[in-house]
Amino acid sequence: MFKNITNSSQIKNLIVLFLIVTIGFPHPVVQNLDIERFMGRWYVISIIPNWFEDGKNAYDDYVLNPDGTVGVTYYAIKNGEVKTLKQKGYVNKDEPARWEVQIVKPYIPFYRAPYEVIILEKNYNYMVVGYPNNSLGWIMSRTPVMDELIYKNILNQLENEFGYDQTLFERVIHDIK
Repeated sequence: MFKNITNSSQIKNLIVLFLIVTIGFPHPVVQNLDIERFMGRWYVISIIPNWFEDGKNAYDDYVLNPDGTVGVTYYAIKNGEVKTLKQKGYVNKDEPARWEVQIVKPYIPFYRAPYEVIILEKNYNYMVVGYPNNSLGWIMSRTPVMDELIYKNILNQLENEFGYDQTLFERVIHDIK
């Protein structure tokens, strides 16, 4: 397949194509997100499973740092053990619903993942974080329980407006009282 690629222009085009395919196109994000109101605890209601986040009783705590970045601590119980992941969010000043997030503990240098708030309820009761190629997604709420009709409506909106496959989302168990 690649034996006919002979000049630097073809190589550059191939690299650009590779980046587009692997990163994907960004989603439209929520407009006018109030970053201070957004801070606090968000319970993970449903996710597209990934390498770390597949535990139960999962939530994120968001704290606005004095420098305008956001400290994010993920917490869950996996196989009976408490798991945490510390991250730092770099907020886009022009679009506060679009961030880049870097894992800081364990530290992963030179990589910042896209973070897109694509759905946000007007009273900040629930939200969805999307990922450009739809390989990741998080449905989150201020409480560990979400009304089933609201959940179904969110899944339908994700499929119809953002191209997500709603069958990939898995509910997160919240059983700590």
